[in-house]
Amino acid sequence: MPAGTNEDMPKLLNIATALLATIALTASPALAEPEPVKATADFQEALFTPVDGVLDLEETAEGIKVSGTFQKGFSSDAPSDYQLVVLDGAEVVLDFSKDFQKVAEIEAAEVADFEFVTETKQKIADLRNEDVVVRQLVNVAAGIKVQAEIGRAKIVKTEVR
Repeated sequence: MPAGTNEDMPKLLNIATALLATIALTASPALAEPEPVKATADFQEALFTPVDGVLDLEETAEGIKVSGTFQKGFSSDAPSDYQLVVLDGAEVVLDFSKDFQKVAEIEAAEVADFEFVTETKQKIADLRNEDVVVRQLVNVAAGIKVQAEIGRAKIVKTEVR
């Protein structure tokens, strides 16, 4: 071939295309792995609501991961005496109770750090501004037990730091 032909051009184009694709994939924030959707619920001790602690919620492929700790408010050491539910008004929209009961370690009114994933198709965006409620099964008379609300916190978007 005579000098000045473009026989090396296809190789150069392939290399340039690969480099541009690599740069676009690694530099583009739109194509980067999205930040997980998160929210939090901060329980504050108050009159008739002794629970004090924080729950962090995060969307996962399996459902919603809940992690948290409670510093006070739990008078029974039996996890089965408690419910942890998300309410929309009075309607339960998501029930974390069974998963919470499996991992809760309660001692001297505190619940040690815990974490679980509740399998659900619910999204955190659907739960924001709803209330997370802690209920305790209490004896009101011989053989009569009722669920009493001992804590309530609003689910709010976690601020990006």
